[in-house]
Amino acid sequence: MTSANGEVSRARAADCLTIILAILLSAVALAYFHALDHHLFSSRYMSGIFRYLLKEYDAKTAWLTLGICVAAACWSNPAPSLKIVDFVNAHLVPIVIASVALLALGTVFVYHDNAFAMDEYAEVFQAKTFAAGQLRAHLPATVVDWLVPPELNGAFLAASKISGEAIEVFWPGFPLMLAPFEALGIPWLCNPCLAGVAVFLIHRITLDVTGNRRAAGWAVLFTLASGVFVAYSISYYSMQARLTTNLLFAWLLLKPDPRRSFAAGIVGSFALVVHSPFPHALFAAPWILSMAFSKERRRSLPILIAGYLPLLIVVGAGWLHLRGAITGGQPGFEPITATMSSVLKLPTIFMLDLRAAAMVKMWIWAVPGLFLLALLGRLRCGDDYRVRLLAWSAVLTFGGYFFVVFDQGHGWGYRYLHSAWGVVPILAGCAMIERPGSTGRLIAFAGAAAMLSLLLVVPYQLLQIDSVIERHLAQLPRPQRPARYVYFIKVRGGFYAADLVQMDPLLRQPDLFLFSRGPELDASLRQQNWPAAVLVERRGAIEAWDVGPASPSRSAGEPSPERFEVTYADAAPTQAPDP
Repeated sequence: MTSANGEVSRARAADCLTIILAILLSAVALAYFHALDHHLFSSRYMSGIFRYLLKEYDAKTAWLTLGICVAAACWSNPAPSLKIVDFVNAHLVPIVIASVALLALGTVFVYHDNAFAMDEYAEVFQAKTFAAGQLRAHLPATVVDWLVPPELNGAFLAASKISGEAIEVFWPGFPLMLAPFEALGIPWLCNPCLAGVAVFLIHRITLDVTGNRRAAGWAVLFTLASGVFVAYSISYYSMQARLTTNLLFAWLLLKPDPRRSFAAGIVGSFALVVHSPFPHALFAAPWILSMAFSKERRRSLPILIAGYLPLLIVVGAGWLHLRGAITGGQPGFEPITATMSSVLKLPTIFMLDLRAAAMVKMWIWAVPGLFLLALLGRLRCGDDYRVRLLAWSAVLTFGGYFFVVFDQGHGWGYRYLHSAWGVVPILAGCAMIERPGSTGRLIAFAGAAAMLSLLLVVPYQLLQIDSVIERHLAQLPRPQRPARYVYFIKVRGGFYAADLVQMDPLLRQPDLFLFSRGPELDASLRQQNWPAAVLVERRGAIEAWDVGPASPSRSAGEPSPERFEVTYADAAPTQAPDP
């Protein structure tokens, strides 16, 4: 009897301690913004957009996160939370379908169906190239310095000034996923569909690990109520593809028989080339090492490796060869992402500053207290080696990026963790398994926090995303149809104006966005291609020129009226003059 009473007391104390810590950590996240640039922490070495999003938007969300934690702590009835979780389990398929539809609407109306950041644009550019049946784009060689800002050539797109060939510098896995959607004219549906698959996998993994349907329902609720999951589901970032392929890889290795091990290798090889090999290598390392050191699972390791090889050789090595063929020995090509030594370094004080900001972002872009619940789930279910491996994947992913010198720049929440973020709601679901002696306070708190996050925080963060993208697009004077505009954009002016210099790989677009190379060169280009062009507006770093309506095609063999034909008589200089 004494033992039973002690267990009940410990269960109640653990629940209360978790709730108190959630409130305290939310308060710490809020206090971080008051200390930033005043005490301990500095934004001096942060990139401009990272600092802007952190201080302008995340600081406001921190107040809401703390308020929700306090409100949720005041709720003590677990029954409504359990009803919601049971409803999620009973209607999982309709909920996922509805979520995919709502996320697709979010891509169109919140994200403005726009490749906002250069990371997104590079993926979309390559996907359009694939959808057109080509491996590389063919741009007018003498106009490359107008189409790809010279200082960014090699950072996102790599374009030859000799041949005009161009590809993205990242690996092509996500563009291969996006290409069919581009070909069908529905690119806005790709990431929402990947999000739907991810939700199914999160539910399945949690159910397989715990054998508890309610735990799986909790994991789904935590996922859909987290702003970071929703944000990347409506974007054109490759983050959702990384998360989904890693989840599929982990699910296959929960029971590593020969067939599942080979399939996991195939999925893993694709995950390596989704954007870059680093995120999947970090995620997969614990699983591979565990197989190597386990007598029972060791025999499946060669099968797993065999699954990795075909796609990695064909797509990975093939892409490296293609990129080298385009950029190798080209004058004027200066790759920013040149060597691993320039990206990975031992942590310095300013890098630790960046990671502190990252942890704050992680906290406020998820259900309040979610990471604390994930830690609790790891402690409670840690006897299962699969739970330990999932936790190690997340820890290693976060720890690996401690050595990356960048702060991520653009992005919602902390995108460097997102390839392993799916582990977090799974572990949190493990924490929600009902235990003897529990008063239900933790269930009541978690349910209230999740629902308040879904109803308040997620819509607020969507409004923030909409505001940022609207401000970005508002820099462009709106064209008056049927006229077509050519925009000359100064990279160093405006609100990240360089990200506006985007194009279709075949130049099939109503308007053309060009990097300004200075008044004289810009005027020469206009004179050679659009001598009757009229300046419509000069707004900040942007000039808008009306070049007249598209000329209708005279025959089927001529270019589409929407395709821009542009050239320049002189060879492009190896280095553009400073505008």
